[in-house]
Amino acid sequence: MRSTNTFSILFWADQKNATNGEALIYARITVNQKRANISLKRRVPVKLWDPKKNRSKGTSAEARQLNQYIDQTYTKLFQIYQYLKF
Repeated sequence: MRSTNTFSILFWADQKNATNGEALIYARITVNQKRANISLKRRVPVKLWDPKKNRSKGTSAEARQLNQYIDQTYTKLFQIYQYLKF
């Protein structure tokens, strides 16, 4: 019998607890409806965060660097999930 596993990764900036106009970025990992939140220990200016895309806005060096870090984190988390799955 096959079991169905669900897996998702969501990134968001905690704008409610922003200090000095900068919010911490978190990753939420969901596996089979169980959640775990992880802080990425990175800050982003609230005005540069796009909540619909879950990425930093713009093409500045800071925005590109942050988006690249988010992509790398996504890849690492997905690889870990694949490793643990088998």
